Amino acid sequence: MENTIERYIAAVVLQLPENERAEVAKELRSNIYDMLSDRPNDAEIEKVLRSMGSPTKLAEQYRQNPRYLISPQVYDEYIRLLKLLVPIVGIITVIVGAVSGVFETLQQSGPQVGRVLQVMFQSGIQSGVSGVMQTLVWTTIGFVIAERTGAFNRKKKEDWKVEDLPPLTTEKLIPISDPVAEIIGTMVFSAFLILGSTNQFAAVFTKTGPVNIAVPIFSDEFVRYLIPALIIGVVLTVIANAMKVFDRCWTNRVCLWSIIDNAVSAMMWVFLLMRENIFSSELVELLQEQTWSSGDVLHYISTGNTASIRLIISLVIVVISTIQIISVLYNRSKRDLPNSYINREQA
Repeated sequence: MENTIERYIAAVVLQLPENERAEVAKELRSNIYDMLSDRPNDAEIEKVLRSMGSPTKLAEQYRQNPRYLISPQVYDEYIRLLKLLVPIVGIITVIVGAVSGVFETLQQSGPQVGRVLQVMFQSGIQSGVSGVMQTLVWTTIGFVIAERTGAFNRKKKEDWKVEDLPPLTTEKLIPISDPVAEIIGTMVFSAFLILGSTNQFAAVFTKTGPVNIAVPIFSDEFVRYLIPALIIGVVLTVIANAMKVFDRCWTNRVCLWSIIDNAVSAMMWVFLLMRENIFSSELVELLQEQTWSSGDVLHYISTGNTASIRLIISLVIVVISTIQIISVLYNRSKRDLPNSYINREQA
């Protein structure tokens, strides 16, 4: 029963705040070895650990700030669900609120960039705050009702088994901020591209004359590929990062979805960038009326000579995606704690 004691200690302290873990681990390790003989066998170790009870129950006894609105038996699942739902609901409601506010403003007052941006941020923040608050309230109410009515099938402390202890690992938990920031960045970037491809930012590119003529940024053919690719990319990013929020470590499914997200996104962007008619002919004509320096990107767009730029960007995307996939595999390989490390820590 290799490393059983350390696995038990880890299962207890990982449920405690970080500032309490070291002290509790030291005390718990001392208590366990005091109850064992000098050369304990597997059966003796298992007997001692079972006598101490399940790691979840023991962790609650060590916790300095007990919690009672949601009982200790389900509190960790409650927090786990909130950490999953709050960022996702918040992001979605922010995007929905911002987009709906933009479309409403465009219908009422036309494409006024200042007004559109103001309403976009205002509507997005209001919608996001409302979504997060409702998620907190209804999740809490749901847990309280379910627990009070006995809907949760609580396990007795005798139900746990030594064999169920999680393996030891040297990896740190994935910070919640990382996947949340990636989801927000992807959705905001995709929302701006979709708005731009549907001519919602047409006021930035207009031909002046007797009347203002809106100039589309992207060609119709490119938009037909761009929008589905953005939707697929957002869905994959949300799934991959939701797994990170839920598991908080590099499990097999987190690694699988992260690799799929990086690989598919890279292939879609390379496919999009390899298309020659990315920008609309109207935009190219508008840019040709201006004088641009030879190093300006708009100069290359106006001449239509963007092949080298598109190739460089594609190579950068492939390199970055490859590095990210290698990083995922490296993080996964660190999950199993080497025996030499454990022996060194115990010594």
